[in-house]
Amino acid sequence: MDAISPAKNNLSSNRNFSLRLFQPQGKLSPYVQGIWSFSVPTENTSPQTQWLPADACSSILFNLTENIIMDDSLFTEKVILSPVETRSHSKTWQPGTQLAGVRFYPGVGFGIFGELYDQPLGLPESDLNAELKTLHHALAKSPNHFSRIIRLYRWLESLDLTQTARLSEEAQSQMTISQRQQERRFRKLLGITPKHYQRIARIRRVQTNLKHQPNVELSEMALEHGFSDQAHMTREFKQIVRITPNQYRKLISRNP
Repeated sequence: MDAISPAKNNLSSNRNFSLRLFQPQGKLSPYVQGIWSFSVPTENTSPQTQWLPADACSSILFNLTENIIMDDSLFTEKVILSPVETRSHSKTWQPGTQLAGVRFYPGVGFGIFGELYDQPLGLPESDLNAELKTLHHALAKSPNHFSRIIRLYRWLESLDLTQTARLSEEAQSQMTISQRQQERRFRKLLGITPKHYQRIARIRRVQTNLKHQPNVELSEMALEHGFSDQAHMTREFKQIVRITPNQYRKLISRNP
């Protein structure tokens, strides 16, 4: 197992929530973007809503306490499969919420679950296999973030992820919509075309640049990232992130 070092094990905490994120560096690193544990203090007086980015990744989420709301839909199930994220979406946590989960790189989720989902899918307890039931029970009994991440890591190690297909960065960059075999592969693993994936990846790069260069002229950034003009970038950004680049810039200035 990877040694958990500060560079790979990040803790974010404030009076509203606590999040521990671990990014595997060993054999899981080609398949797993992150393993995380999250909690909301019981003394919070109101629910917490967060917007999560579109990145064409998928997840499995273990709900250890309260019900959660995802894009205005209530989920009472204890295990939830998140679809390939093609648009930013909201999640709302009640006071006392305890969660843990795994974020897979593009294409990996299909290899594990065997199908794609258009919407988050809550698995009733009757549909959980013995392995997931045991894992959820162990996570619910785990006393802290660290122990949950250890349990999830060991579960992932028990899976043969080498048999799952993953779209490597090199393959992603080389794929074009005119290559039929590659397009079929994208549709099978992600449910979207290579062109759609490239749109998502480009907007993610814009978001990253806005975080690092919050005062840059948007017209300059649009040209830098290959958009025809600022209006073109704004349309694409709003379609995927659900707010404009300027609204996003204001948001990250309040929540760096």
